[in-house]
Amino acid sequence: MPQGILEYDLYGDLLAGNAPDPIHLEPIKERSSQHDWTIRVHKHRRLAQVFLFRSAGVRFTLGEIEHLTFHPTILVAHPDTPHGFRFAEDVIGDVLSVRIENVPDALRGRFVTFKNPTNAVFTKPETACFDAVAALFDQLGHACRRLDEQRFSITAALVDLIMLYLVAEKPSHPSLVVTAPKNRLGRQDVQVEAFCAMVEESFRNPWPVSAYASRIGLSTSHLTRICRAALGAPPNAIVRQRRILEAKRLLEYTGLSLSEIAHRSGFRDTAFFSRTFKSLAGVSPNAYRSKVN
Repeated sequence: MPQGILEYDLYGDLLAGNAPDPIHLEPIKERSSQHDWTIRVHKHRRLAQVFLFRSAGVRFTLGEIEHLTFHPTILVAHPDTPHGFRFAEDVIGDVLSVRIENVPDALRGRFVTFKNPTNAVFTKPETACFDAVAALFDQLGHACRRLDEQRFSITAALVDLIMLYLVAEKPSHPSLVVTAPKNRLGRQDVQVEAFCAMVEESFRNPWPVSAYASRIGLSTSHLTRICRAALGAPPNAIVRQRRILEAKRLLEYTGLSLSEIAHRSGFRDTAFFSRTFKSLAGVSPNAYRSKVN
């Protein structure tokens, strides 16, 4: 297993052994809200998963793909495919987990189609069966609440039908690396994408919003307007959130001092870093480090 990739039965659960029910469906909010809306890159040995994002704005990693969604999207994560997510707090969607060693061979085989992550991303505008799959997720939610002996037969049949739909529409995105091809996006989406990519590269720099705007070829006011519309926050808040996300990673995975973490996260003053961290995370950096460790 590549170093640094977590391997959980279900993300956040250090549980081993066979679960009594091989099919599990839960709202994305249920687990991601417990992890600051960030699911770090990890993988599963025995679980295949199907993610239904009914809302846009999900940043995900799937294998070598990194992407920010601009439309409702379905992902299929084959066992052993690393995946991770960053969600907005108002995310709407569900995650279906299937313990493939405990389901019929035919259903297990359908997931093999999606070993290549470029075949496993389905956007609503390009997927004719998207609404049908979403409706099957709704039916599956009702079926999972059954407590009778037909529960597994019904849930397995619904999951099989979901996979049949997706196999029939298997996409191919050979150029899908960071975001969807620009000619498929609106002008504003392309501009927001460019800003997000620049933030990933440059959040450690002490740039004002005007510096980001000028490098994208926009005015500061226009960049602020499109960020509020697409991301729900102004550019300076996006940069600040990205810095705090980096600080959390360093607090959790390193023993660096607060001053060094502040510097590596893009803050030039440790006291200001601590105040900003507490305002966004709800606890001080030291308290956060104690909690996660």
